[in-house]
Amino acid sequence: MTAQIPEDREHVADFLPAYLNQQLDEGLTRWVREHLTSCETCRLELAGWEAIKGAANQVFALTPEPSTHLMQQVWEKIDAPAETQVNRLWFPFHTLRQLWLVFRSQIPLLHKSIWVVSGAVCFLGLVLTLLMEPQTLAQKHFAGNLLSLFIVVVGASGSAFIYGSSIDPGFELTIATPTPIRLVMLCRMALVLGYNFLLGLLVSAAFAGVYGGSLWGFMQLWLEPLFFLSSLCLAISLFIGSTFALLCTAVIEALQFIPDRLSHLVSLPLPALGLNPTSPALVIGALLLIAFAVIFVPRQPRPATL
Repeated sequence: MTAQIPEDREHVADFLPAYLNQQLDEGLTRWVREHLTSCETCRLELAGWEAIKGAANQVFALTPEPSTHLMQQVWEKIDAPAETQVNRLWFPFHTLRQLWLVFRSQIPLLHKSIWVVSGAVCFLGLVLTLLMEPQTLAQKHFAGNLLSLFIVVVGASGSAFIYGSSIDPGFELTIATPTPIRLVMLCRMALVLGYNFLLGLLVSAAFAGVYGGSLWGFMQLWLEPLFFLSSLCLAISLFIGSTFALLCTAVIEALQFIPDRLSHLVSLPLPALGLNPTSPALVIGALLLIAFAVIFVPRQPRPATL
């Protein structure tokens, strides 16, 4: 569009847009006008700018203006409070999506040993009970209780390693994130419990398939104790530590298993806690322990000591 301007003459090309829009003062306007009468190159440059201006005016003239009703709706959207702009129908879905993202993000943050050791110990317990080859009903009952002991201990012990400065390498970042630490702990608890429930279900199905019997009847031996001891293990780990919680879980479950099986081999009376596997009190106690842990966990921001 721009003509080649010779370098040996003075031209006014830089002033032409302002001259065309009448933005120059009177002296410059007169000087540019006088120059244009004697300079063909600048007149061609001015003609190009005039063509551009004419085309722009034509486009603006052909573009319809938005209706008053449309502009009013736009301004209402801009001025509306933030809470009125949220579609309330989508609020539950948004909440569930956020919960799922937090839940999924905890999987790589948990210790890999929780997944590996739990699976290995449950498999070991299954192999051990299968090698026993129980024949009588009493022997099958003993083997089932032994396998339940493996399931409960390994399942509950995983709850001791889901929260704390010794568990998270970046614990300072964990407690500084906008995600509530209570939600993080509950998601991790649900992950560990769900994983150990699936392990228990698989080994129970294998045991029931080999020796017969009701799968649900066998699951009742470990389902409620697993829930209760996992909650207890979590609460103890928050107060004292993961190792002590793991030890307490093993001792409590062992006291349920040893007295009835070894009372005829030892002369000393062995204590028995008498936890009925099908007692509703175990479920109520587990829920109370989880509620206690949820209330206590915000008061536990102890960063790792360097």
